[in-house]
Amino acid sequence: MSTILDKMSEHPLLIKPTEEQLKTMIERDGAEKVAELIQLREDKINAEKEDPYRHGYEPFHWKDADEILQNKEELLILGGNRAGKTEYAAKRAIFTLCNKPNSIVWCIHTTSQSSIQMQQNVIWKYIPSEYKTMKKGRITNIQYSLKNGFSHNSFVFPNGSQCIFMNYAQDKVVIEGGEPDFIWCDELVPLDWVQTLRYRILTRRGRLLITFTPIGGFSQVVKEYVNGCRFTKTKKAEILPQNLIHVAGCPKGHMPYLAEGRSKTSGIIWFHSKFNVYSPFDQMVKQLDNKTDYEKKIRAYGWAQALVGSQFPMFGETHIISEDKIPQEGTNYMSCDPAGARNWFMLWCKVTKEGDYYIYREFPDETYGEWALPDSKADGREGPAQRSSAGRGIDEYKGLIRGFEGGEEEIEERYIDPRAGATQAIGKDGGVTLINLLDDGEDPMYFKPAAGIKIDQGVSIINDWLYFDQSQPITYINKPKLFISEKCQNLIYSMREWTGSDGDKGASKDPIDALRYIVVMNPVYEDSNSYKPLGGGSY
Repeated sequence: MSTILDKMSEHPLLIKPTEEQLKTMIERDGAEKVAELIQLREDKINAEKEDPYRHGYEPFHWKDADEILQNKEELLILGGNRAGKTEYAAKRAIFTLCNKPNSIVWCIHTTSQSSIQMQQNVIWKYIPSEYKTMKKGRITNIQYSLKNGFSHNSFVFPNGSQCIFMNYAQDKVVIEGGEPDFIWCDELVPLDWVQTLRYRILTRRGRLLITFTPIGGFSQVVKEYVNGCRFTKTKKAEILPQNLIHVAGCPKGHMPYLAEGRSKTSGIIWFHSKFNVYSPFDQMVKQLDNKTDYEKKIRAYGWAQALVGSQFPMFGETHIISEDKIPQEGTNYMSCDPAGARNWFMLWCKVTKEGDYYIYREFPDETYGEWALPDSKADGREGPAQRSSAGRGIDEYKGLIRGFEGGEEEIEERYIDPRAGATQAIGKDGGVTLINLLDDGEDPMYFKPAAGIKIDQGVSIINDWLYFDQSQPITYINKPKLFISEKCQNLIYSMREWTGSDGDKGASKDPIDALRYIVVMNPVYEDSNSYKPLGGGSY
């Protein structure tokens, strides 16, 4: 028995039987039948080695990645060490070349040498076996060596499909003007390359795939996709404490698995190292045994936190609610952060009898585009919503506000930036403030200057409103006080993005300022009894 078992190949999925199991099989089915089964197993293993494109094993999470690529133009795969990101990307690149005649695929890596060592060898692995022995012809040209990679950093299949290898060390001009069907960027792709490459796939309705292990932390490209994303599925993280929330928006003991990017055209998937059955996960667990949770998240789950953290670490999916969850009853308040050439940013808040706060409207909302976008700057860069239809006069803003409120929405108080609101400007009757101008005319609209306390004090109040015990279930007692409608995407993004590192010039600061003006004024629920006398008395 042991001789038969010794001759059988090892395989992580097609597990060899034990001596006892083999003996039982022979007694039940006969030696000849068992020999046939063993040979079928060996044939399957050999076919996988010789032609992994047709016979290779594909784990469950590859299907989820495929679904994203079918429905989205861009896919970011973040993963732990040995999670199989490169294998997936290489096989999907070959799939495009084989199944779409005359297609063009770009594979891009850090340097020419890293392209040979990290990309080209895996691409060669998945080329159909019959193509590897084809001679150079009028169209076909596939020449590869382990040392030098593909001849001229390119190859062409018999159907006219071409694969071209490039690297980020080249001048970016190499990607200008091309029209590929599929682009695979591996590891540290610069943000400006991504911003250029996404326009290269438009003509052919192509796909942009980025694979990355965030060993060095939170890169600008990761920030571009992950900041503002919405988790749609999570997976249990066995090597992390099960009673803690490790990423805002995930259940306790879980890590992100699938997400929709802030852009409707992008998706994200995390390849956890455990998913790769060809890599011994138990060995990784031993190596990470004495490491910090931060390193475990990177190495095993492909998750890295921003190096400069948001001012609101507690903010997550719990605080974001659907529009139909906004209570009907409550007292409404409004705040605004005025600007000159840019749009004013405004928020509306409902305070309930229970003392909860619901941000139910913002301006500009996502119909104007993004207020801020990811950038190399910690607080992002200016988005289209800051300038779209900007330059309104005072009466235009009052008309805009009345239009949102529909003439029936009662606003208890309105708050404004105390500096901008009280700054005097030259008017027809001398010096007047912005508050004066808003309160003037046929449709007066009175704004109170918000309390002029320090920014960090306002941030502390917001964090207090966001707080709840994450280790316990959400209950009537254990819940946050602040909730934001899912329609307020620009505020939501700023809550996740704003660090304060860029000072007053931070692109994502205005929405936070508008929220600060509300919280520092501590608005309360009012009803018909709020100002009723409480009875007589005497000295």
